[in-house]
Amino acid sequence: MTKAWTNEKDGSLMRLIPAGEFTMGSTIQQTEAAKRMDKAGPQFPLLHETPQLRVRVPDFYLSVFAVTNEQFARFLSEIKPTPEQLQRWVSWLDRIVPLGGSEPYRAVPEFKTHPVINVTWFGADAYCRWAGLRLPTEIEWEKAARGDDHRIFPWGDEWDPDRLNWWGSHDEKETTAPVDAFEKGCSPYGILQMAGNVEEWCADWYQPDVYKRYATGNLALPRAGIGRVIRGGNCLRKNRLEFRCAMRRANTPSFTNILFTGIRCAADR
Repeated sequence: MTKAWTNEKDGSLMRLIPAGEFTMGSTIQQTEAAKRMDKAGPQFPLLHETPQLRVRVPDFYLSVFAVTNEQFARFLSEIKPTPEQLQRWVSWLDRIVPLGGSEPYRAVPEFKTHPVINVTWFGADAYCRWAGLRLPTEIEWEKAARGDDHRIFPWGDEWDPDRLNWWGSHDEKETTAPVDAFEKGCSPYGILQMAGNVEEWCADWYQPDVYKRYATGNLALPRAGIGRVIRGGNCLRKNRLEFRCAMRRANTPSFTNILFTGIRCAADR
């Protein structure tokens, strides 16, 4: 079985996430411990991470890096989106320059290898389809982030502010970093930046109590919800609990003022 391959269409390095069971979500005790990390208030619906459950996941592939501005510019150049499509896919483009006419889109040089940001769920889905890939499910995303040893963060159980790009990082720009930075913060499978830098869309609709259904063995994706799932935390998040592998978020898929949300691609084996 191939453990890694490069997607010909967009150049994404895809790595095998092997089949197997893992522990998903949190216990009530773990959500209480998470709140104590930052004295968090009710703005964090941590009970949506419960009940904790064991889930078996088939083999799949996940991109080692988030999609870059350079990759997204290539996508736009080939698709040649209408103004309506562009408005549906991104909030704004300040790191990708639309030159107009017959000239292609291009990434601003200093941000070529940074993750594309301000992408709606529809933009993320469109990119993945163009590349012959897909968005990961929420279950797949968490399996790739934490492995099968119940870890709290992608790198382990102890908080380490130097393993991710977050509000407390020691940089003056308070913005994204290149997608290959913070290698020491990788997941058990060698996937980078599953905590920090940019949050990432998943395929699923967000349902607050979906884990209760999952616990019965019914792992079918929700057909509706209060938004689409976002995972991972971004460079402007301040609370440590937001970078835990179990942390769940949602946003409106068409929201056109979304900041620091990007794309990570998956593929079936």
